[in-house]
Amino acid sequence: MVDSLLSMDIYESFNLYSHPEKFFLEPTDLGGGAASKHYLEIDRHTNVMKIIDSRKQRVPIADTDIKFIYGILGTIKLVSGYALIVITKASLIGQVNNHNIWTIQDAEIIPYKKTTLHLTEKQIRYNRLFTDMLTHVLSIGGFYYSTTLDISRTFQWLQENAVPLFKTRSMLDRASERFIWNGHLLSQIRQVPGAERYTLPVIHGFIGQNRVNVNGKEIKLTIISRRSIYRAGVRFYKRGVDVDGHAANFVETEQIVEYTNPDKHLTSFVQLRGSIPLLWTQKPNLRWQPMPTLKPTDDQLAAFNRAFSWHKQHYGGKHVIVNLVNQKGREKKVGGELERISRQANIEFVRYHQFDFHKECHSMQWHRIDLLREQLSQEISSFGYFYLSPNSMETSRFQRGFFRTNCMDCLDRTNVVQSMLARESLTEQLRMLGILYSEQKVQDIPLLEDAFKQMWADNGDECSRQYAGTGALKADFTRHGRRTYVGAMKDGVNAVSRYVRNNFGDGYRQDSIDLFLGNFLVDSSDLPVSLESSILSTDQNGLALIAALFAMSMTILCLLVADNFTATIFWMVIFFVCMMFIFLNGEEFVNAPKLKLD
Repeated sequence: MVDSLLSMDIYESFNLYSHPEKFFLEPTDLGGGAASKHYLEIDRHTNVMKIIDSRKQRVPIADTDIKFIYGILGTIKLVSGYALIVITKASLIGQVNNHNIWTIQDAEIIPYKKTTLHLTEKQIRYNRLFTDMLTHVLSIGGFYYSTTLDISRTFQWLQENAVPLFKTRSMLDRASERFIWNGHLLSQIRQVPGAERYTLPVIHGFIGQNRVNVNGKEIKLTIISRRSIYRAGVRFYKRGVDVDGHAANFVETEQIVEYTNPDKHLTSFVQLRGSIPLLWTQKPNLRWQPMPTLKPTDDQLAAFNRAFSWHKQHYGGKHVIVNLVNQKGREKKVGGELERISRQANIEFVRYHQFDFHKECHSMQWHRIDLLREQLSQEISSFGYFYLSPNSMETSRFQRGFFRTNCMDCLDRTNVVQSMLARESLTEQLRMLGILYSEQKVQDIPLLEDAFKQMWADNGDECSRQYAGTGALKADFTRHGRRTYVGAMKDGVNAVSRYVRNNFGDGYRQDSIDLFLGNFLVDSSDLPVSLESSILSTDQNGLALIAALFAMSMTILCLLVADNFTATIFWMVIFFVCMMFIFLNGEEFVNAPKLKLD
């Protein structure tokens, strides 16, 4: 039934003809014959797009540069005018339910205007900066698409919404807006009559796949993680939920099993992660871990209710909040409030479950994660999983509940717990399919366990890189099943790297994401003055940094050359005073977003 929904496929490749006056996009995958009869024309001066019948007007090839491309990400308005963003390199990573899945490896931003002579020097600087921001987002990686399968939705959703009207809509129109990262970029093209097969929806997150032989039977295991466009951004600048209930770092992860014997069987298990569903912030301020902030005036109950009303709308069923934050220290402030609000809300389909991960698993006692497994075992079984039966006479199964896991970042601890839940569900699915014997578990099959661990560790690393800038911490446990001292040392390196990136680079990253998603729109007549500012633009900040650097240099010089104790102490005191000033005013010194502020 799922396959029957996917008739309006998208063209897989094009020849892009760049003429001084126009762009022409001619499909090159001519399956079915219809593709060769039309092409898309884009006027580089008027921005007008239209579908041309090639039987009446062939693509003009005189004075054109020809480039093979995999698809169109969309168009965006910059200071110089509109620009076309195309996929120049993509690789096939595998198939899901017989549909090809591609990952974007390289893209190119092609301005409509071939010159910037019409711009002032200031406009040229801004245009270059905005172009670099778009390039930065594309360089993050983790962008995926399929021309024949809607990978923005779960298989359970596709099965439940298998209505004839649905398959008549374009791939973009029927995709989930929550997970389409180039929705804004395609807003112009999607208005063109007949351009449905040119609009390629792209998700951001992770897709991994592996084939494993289990008891003489081959299965294909796939993980698809979909990152939401709502409240999208980076670690410390996007926390909690917004006024509509959308959570920061919200990722929907679907684990899929495919097995053919000889009919095709497909099962899937969906989990959710997202920032603590309250109104809270944690702005970077040069401290190792900034203190989370909750405003007394914010209506936390309303925010929590909106968040789970949204969950009910999109997922239905029951929900278990698995809260992994510490029950003491700075994390308790937000974690304790979540517990209080969840009890006050008393939503029928939501259950709150607390597990202090660091307390239970301290001193590398990671086997104690089994405590959480035992606490959730009944719901793991009762929630079930989706099963698409090849036999039309046999009723498909549906997942009836969902685990929503969070820690502070929804990265490291969250990924460990999600992999544990996924392993338990996978055991039940493989037993139902007759692949595992009744007494066997996933961890009893070395090849299967190793493939499972590697995929979930890769998933954790990718989700972490996209939100925090580095691979996941605690990845050695997910990848190898045990905590190691080498892994702990690697975590230390990643933690330091996160600190540097989060304090001195995340403002630019947040601005880049906001530009890419259309949260900030470029207006050449009203360019943001804040972008021209730098860390030295404020007098007191610049003087403090210069003084600190000078005092540190003089301290080292006195120690190595002058051998003057009094002078050394003097410059050391000056250095510490400057550093104290910097840290007391830390928010003024970090790299903060400049385009769009919450």
